[in-house]
Amino acid sequence: MAVITLCSLALSAQAADDNKAKPASKETQANPASLSLPVDSARKTSDLPPAIDTDMNQGENWGGYEVKQSAEFGGRISDFTGSQAMWATFVNLGSGPRLLEYTLDMRSPGHTGKLFDDFSFSNFGYGGDPVNVSHLRLMKGALYTFSANFKRDQNIFDYDLFANPLNPTLSSPNAPILNSPHEFLLTRRMSDVNLSLFPVAKIRFKVGWSRVMNEGTSFSTVHQGTEGLLDQPTLNTSDNFNFGVSLRWIPKTAINFDQFFTHFKGDTSAVLATGSMQSMFGLPTTTLAGGIPVSLGLPFNTPAGQPCATPILATGFANPACNGFFGYNRQEKVRTNYPTEQLSYQSNYFKRVDLSGRFSYSSADSGNPVYNETFSGLITRNRQRFYQQAGSSNAQRISANADFGMTYRLTDKLHLIDAFRWDNFRIPTGWNYTTNSLYGATLLSNPNVFSPATCPAPFTAATCPQHLAGSPADTLVDVLNQFLKQDSRINTFEVEYAFTPRISAYVGYRFERRDITTANSGFQVETFFPTLASSRCASAATTAHTTCTAAPNGSFSFAGENPVLGDSNFVEINAHSALFGFSARPTNRIRFSFDTEQYYADNTFTRISPRHLQRYKGRVNAKITEWWNFGTAINIRENRNDTADVGNKQHNRSYAFNSVFAPADAKWGLDLSYDYNDIFSQTNICFVATPTPPGSLTCGTPFLSGLSVYSETAHTGAGSIYLKPIKRLTAAVGYTVTSSNGNTLIINPNAPTGPLAFNYHLPTASIAYQIEKNLSFKGGWNYYDYNEKSNPGPTLPRDFRGNTFTLALRYSM
Repeated sequence: MAVITLCSLALSAQAADDNKAKPASKETQANPASLSLPVDSARKTSDLPPAIDTDMNQGENWGGYEVKQSAEFGGRISDFTGSQAMWATFVNLGSGPRLLEYTLDMRSPGHTGKLFDDFSFSNFGYGGDPVNVSHLRLMKGALYTFSANFKRDQNIFDYDLFANPLNPTLSSPNAPILNSPHEFLLTRRMSDVNLSLFPVAKIRFKVGWSRVMNEGTSFSTVHQGTEGLLDQPTLNTSDNFNFGVSLRWIPKTAINFDQFFTHFKGDTSAVLATGSMQSMFGLPTTTLAGGIPVSLGLPFNTPAGQPCATPILATGFANPACNGFFGYNRQEKVRTNYPTEQLSYQSNYFKRVDLSGRFSYSSADSGNPVYNETFSGLITRNRQRFYQQAGSSNAQRISANADFGMTYRLTDKLHLIDAFRWDNFRIPTGWNYTTNSLYGATLLSNPNVFSPATCPAPFTAATCPQHLAGSPADTLVDVLNQFLKQDSRINTFEVEYAFTPRISAYVGYRFERRDITTANSGFQVETFFPTLASSRCASAATTAHTTCTAAPNGSFSFAGENPVLGDSNFVEINAHSALFGFSARPTNRIRFSFDTEQYYADNTFTRISPRHLQRYKGRVNAKITEWWNFGTAINIRENRNDTADVGNKQHNRSYAFNSVFAPADAKWGLDLSYDYNDIFSQTNICFVATPTPPGSLTCGTPFLSGLSVYSETAHTGAGSIYLKPIKRLTAAVGYTVTSSNGNTLIINPNAPTGPLAFNYHLPTASIAYQIEKNLSFKGGWNYYDYNEKSNPGPTLPRDFRGNTFTLALRYSM
């Protein structure tokens, strides 16, 4: 994308300078050939809309309208070798005919149109590209402005290391997982309609609607003894409505009221993936004796006992003593309503004072009234063979925030600026679930339902539930309430002074106060049926600080608070920042600026939040000659939290430059750019490892203490050259390359560095030939070469190479 965009910019600059230098011929005035093919060398081609240049068209007069339009129709040919999943994730371009672009512009020069004075309609990407876009815009002088947009985005993600258990080759059976267990194939459709009435009147209105719909197939996992692969049919819809009125009665002052309303519907469900789906991921087809299908899950690490030490018996059947799934199902319907009211104003009524302010209030309500989850299979650690969880949950978010800003110009050179922001929100949540469980010794044993008739005292009959000492309650009623509140106040004060019309600077101070409150409480009623009812109940009741009650049928139960969730916390954070910056323009050709912030906080809420932070930003832009522009930028952020049990240090450092050569009278242009990015993070963590590495430090059994380090350096360079050897022919070539090297704490010995070390080469070329006055031929080529520098790990390689060729005819009038 960068290469073609930069070439287009060079072409535009060249064309503008050429027009100034000499009168354009009739052939040039008609519509010069453009390189605006929608071909992108840096990411998915369809993410980049083609450049629309109808302003250069000659146009025609239709019924009092000046009409300009262009159409670009052609096709794309693509081929690739290597990872199909990565090609779809990064590029996702196929072969076939395409409507690369169509644009229609109508304009009434005298603003005498009956329904509209300006009309614009544009499209691109139709015919098979993963992104299709349409824009419509109408205007009628001071009466209205109307716009409508539609975008369809096909999004595929299958990076096979993501959520992959990375099964070792020494496992028996050896079952490498070939796709990401969290792969998704979604289509997102985004639509919006907006209408503004009386846009220059003293009372102005606006109304709008937008919708975002995500639909398709995604995959996920659930841990029940082993990791089961889930098929998740996805359907999430968000509708947004807005209405606003703006009052402009007071001179140089606007008072605005806006009403927003968002409605979200989440209808995503989950079911255990079918056998054919599991085979696509690399899982073996397994059955129990008798031909009963069973899924042993994604992890196959038999040295570590996953899903058990011997998953497949000598008979070829699955081991019934293994963790496994017969079925899993989850159904839920999430509904969220989010109304927001906002009042704002902007004013420069007073000669030396500019004022602005905003207040908004919202009260969101999100509910999941009917939740149902079922599992059947075996969890060996507690012999759970079946459970069903059903209930409802609800969450609210009540928020209010306000902003106030003022600029006071003491003199023409000295300005005082103050900005205050207050933000307050609270989120009370609750759920009420009932879980019923059945137990059995193996996948082939019956999960007996307790009944005094079939399980009489002394509860040793084979028809009794087959519990272990660690089996949880047979019936659990769980009521949970959680609460989060934050109150934040931030005030920023700056003094800005212009030493000369070319040199200015500012100093400032920011104070931030955050009060965060969390509270969690839970109440449980647990019932334990024979066998082992008394001891199992006593163990759980001791943790809940209560006692059990015996029932005549031999069951034991207790009611008490959930000890894991019964806590509250209050965190107060006071933060101070010193601000400084300056900008200078020593000559008309050179500009530079510098900004910094030095931040300190006396407390943090999360382990990765900084107590010390420094930001540095610098930028230089220079027009060295009339045809040579140069720019450079530096952006540095340093974070740290030196608290002994945290030990967090982070930095993100970026250095970049670009240079553009566009001689006014030459038939060429050159663009060069380079970016260097350095990311580092370290923090103390606790983790579990099997077996325990020698010399490990503990942070509480079974957790081990370690220092997690992440570092990565990335280099991105791009260059492009534009050539116009003859009047009708325009050509461009370019090259973009990204090279990344990094490392991190890898706890899994089977994990490669993967995306931390890779090269991505993206050469490109394009050509445009003006056949006649309104017709031109265009061609483009993109090459994609992705290569990871480490071994692929126990899964499929992710490298790929591919070409896309785009050919098109463009007609304009």
